[in-house]
Amino acid sequence: EKFFHTCQGKICKSKPKSEVTPDPDEAPTEEDDQLLQQQIKAAITIQKAWRGALVRRSLKLATNCALIIQRWWRKTLQHALDKRKIKALVMYIWPEKSTVLLQSLFRMWLMKTRYKKYQKAAYVIQNHWRNYCFVKASSTYSLNNLAHEGIDLNIEIVVG
Repeated sequence: EKFFHTCQGKICKSKPKSEVTPDPDEAPTEEDDQLLQQQIKAAITIQKAWRGALVRRSLKLATNCALIIQRWWRKTLQHALDKRKIKALVMYIWPEKSTVLLQSLFRMWLMKTRYKKYQKAAYVIQNHWRNYCFVKASSTYSLNNLAHEGIDLNIEIVVG
């Protein structure tokens, strides 16, 4: 009875253990040599498959490690680049902001000065107008005006 087993998709013949142990008196036959060659080829195929699996596994591990390192390095570089961008932006914004602030303060001072000037002019105009109105109103009640209207303000004082 012959036994068959599969090695990497190939069918290999094998003998039971009782037949595998050679008899010291018997010389190996050609069939035994072919069977031995097939078993050697099967063993080599299994070893190749196993070594390939080990190499693929170690290659996958090395690739994953390299990807992790690359990801970390890219993240570190991006972080440094972001820091430089922020620093450059701040270095640009501060002078820009201070310029705008100075312009704003100057314009505020200028408007305040103009306002005070116009306020003073309005105050002067108001005082002159009030003075004019007062003089006009008081001239109607002046003695000269009353005399012209025919009112005699001369009072005779009799003592005696």
